[in-house]
Amino acid sequence: MEARAATLHEIRSALNAEHQHLWLLIASLRRASVDERQSSLQRLLRYLAVHEAAEEVAIHNAWVTDSTRERLDEEREAAEIVERLARLGDDPAETGEAVPMGATPSDDDFLVALDQLERSLRDHAEAEENEELPILAAELPKEQVGEMLRVVLMVRELAGDAASPIADGSFSTMRLAAQREFKAAISQLR
Repeated sequence: MEARAATLHEIRSALNAEHQHLWLLIASLRRASVDERQSSLQRLLRYLAVHEAAEEVAIHNAWVTDSTRERLDEEREAAEIVERLARLGDDPAETGEAVPMGATPSDDDFLVALDQLERSLRDHAEAEENEELPILAAELPKEQVGEMLRVVLMVRELAGDAASPIADGSFSTMRLAAQREFKAAISQLR
């Protein structure tokens, strides 16, 4: 299968749609009841792991600039917040951990970490769409921008499909599995 040419507008639109979906998942998690929180958190983490893997494989590593290095640093920082959020969102009954008196999965620490993650991701998305993508679209062949577009368009399928090869697990495990899938997809395009 051959990659088709794509424009800055097409890749920016697709990436913006992915970012909008992330904001919806974050809002859903924020509204989730204590009983729904773990499954809502897992949906967000799975989607974010696949989304970030797509960006890393197809976009950030396509042409190394100061902007792409900054985006990779931002993703590492976001991954640290994700790990903290995952720990705070764990159901103590399932982990076997002792629960401090009065503590629940809806503690302020969880919401603070979620707010930090959202701010970090919004800053990252803004820089990607308005700094990094214009540089890449100007420097790379339109066919390579088409590869980026194709990978970004695969995110929802890989993140949301029950038959997806991206099994639920830790954020880093899901991200690595998604990276493998995206690398294989790109190799089929060439």
